[in-house]
Amino acid sequence: MPFFDEIAYSLLLPFRSRNFRIFFLGQSISLIGTWIHTTAQRWLVYELTNSAFVLGVLGGIGSLPILLFSLPAGYLADHLPKRNLLLVSQSIAATQAGILTFLVMTNQVEVWHVLALAFVLGCTVALEFPVRHSFIYELVGEEALVTALSLHSTAFNLARFTGPAIAGFLMAHFGLGACFLANTLSYIPIITALALIPLSSNHKKPVKKPWQGLKEGFSFACKNRHIRRTLILIATTSIFVLPYAILLPVLVKENFGGGGKEFSALMAANGLGTLCGALCMATFGRDLPKEKFIPVNLFILSIFLGSMTLTTKFYLAFLLLILSGFHMVCMFTSANAHLQLNSPDELRGRILSLFSLSFLGLFPVGSFIAGTLAQYFGAKMVLLGGCIVASLGAIFFGILPAFRKK
Repeated sequence: MPFFDEIAYSLLLPFRSRNFRIFFLGQSISLIGTWIHTTAQRWLVYELTNSAFVLGVLGGIGSLPILLFSLPAGYLADHLPKRNLLLVSQSIAATQAGILTFLVMTNQVEVWHVLALAFVLGCTVALEFPVRHSFIYELVGEEALVTALSLHSTAFNLARFTGPAIAGFLMAHFGLGACFLANTLSYIPIITALALIPLSSNHKKPVKKPWQGLKEGFSFACKNRHIRRTLILIATTSIFVLPYAILLPVLVKENFGGGGKEFSALMAANGLGTLCGALCMATFGRDLPKEKFIPVNLFILSIFLGSMTLTTKFYLAFLLLILSGFHMVCMFTSANAHLQLNSPDELRGRILSLFSLSFLGLFPVGSFIAGTLAQYFGAKMVLLGGCIVASLGAIFFGILPAFRKK
C-alpha cells in the first residue's frame, strides 16, 4: 500500500495549487475543441480540393508561424507575464475559430479562408507553446513540475483521442460547421480560467537586448550535447514522420476506400495510443534513461507507421496507429523532460522555444515536401520513405551515440 500511496500523493500534488486546478480544467476542455477543429479542418480541405498537395500546404501554413516566431516567443516567456501572453493567444485563437464557424455554416468557405485562418492559429500556437510549459512551472513550482507536465500531457492526449471521435459524430449528424462551433465555445473555459488567475510578479525584466538573449539560448543548446542530440532527433521526426497526419485522409481513401467516419476513427486510434503513452510516462517516466529512451522510441515509431502505410486492412491500421501514438508521446514527453532537466531556470523559455521550433516549426517543411512528393509518387511511398529515413536517423544520431561508452 505505501507504494500506491506514494503514487497517489505524487499525482495529486499539483492539484494543491488552486491556480493549477482551474488552469488544468480550462485547458483540458479547450484541448478537446482544438482536436475537433484539427480533424474537421483537414477533412474540410480535402473535401474542397481532393488534393494531397493542398493538405501538405495546410500543414505547412499552419506551422510556418512556429518556424518564424518560436524563438522570439521563448524570449518573451522568459521576460513578460505569462498569464497575459496566454490570454492574448487564446483570445485570438477563439476569434479565428468563430470566423471559420460563420464561413462554414453560411456556405461561404473557400480554401484560402481555411489556409489564412490556419496561419493565424499557427501564430497563437507559436506564442503559446513555450509560454504555457513554463507557466506550468510558475503555477506548481519545482517539486510538482514533472507530475504537472505529465498530467498536462495526459489531458492533451485524452483530447487527441476524444476530439476526433466527437468530430466524427458531429460531422456525421450535424455537419462540419458544428465541429468549428464546438471549438469556438471551448475557448470560453480557458480564457475564464486565465482571467481568474492572479497576475504573477515573478517575470524578469530584460537584461539583454532580444537578439543577444536569443543568441544566448541558441549557444547554450549547441554546446550542451544532451540538448543538441535531443533537438536533432525531434527535428528528424518533425520533417520525416509527422507529415503522416496531413496525408492520412489520402491513405484512408486510397487504402481503405473510406470517408470522414474512417478518417476520424484512425485519428481517434492515434489519440488513444498517445493517451496510453502519456499515462505510462506519468507512472514510470521519472526512472527511465531518457537519452536512450528517446531514439529507441523514434525507431519503433518509424517501424509501426511504415507498416501502417502498407496495409490495406483497416483494423490493422487502427492497431498500428494506436502503437504509433504510444511511442510518439513517449518520445516527445521524454524529450520535453530531458530538455528541461538540462536547462537553467533563466533559459528554460528559450530552450522550450527551440523544442517548439524543432517539434512544430519544422513540420511545415516536412508537410510541404510530403504533400508535393505525394502528387507524383503517392502518399504511401512518400510516408514509407520518410519512416525509413527517420529510423536510420534514430540509429545514427541517437541510438549509437547514446549507447556508446562515454
